[in-house]
Amino acid sequence: MAAEKLDQVNFKNLVWFYQDELMSLSEGTRARDVFPKGLRRRLLDLGVLVYKHGRSGLRYFISAAASELLQSVPPASI
Repeated sequence: MAAEKLDQVNFKNLVWFYQDELMSLSEGTRARDVFPKGLRRRLLDLGVLVYKHGRSGLRYFISAAASELLQSVPPASI
């Protein structure tokens, strides 16, 4: 139970750390222009990014959970 709470806090902190980059990604910037390859893979593994079929094949998009966090009010203190 404590591990799940820690995972949630880590996910939240990760999303807020990359908030500016994720917002530019949601505005249409390509992920490879924003994140290096290794970081894209890591964010995909952690559930911040997901693969979806776009106009030109597979593309990275922000996951629903990360999108919810970006739209919510920033945490008071981390």
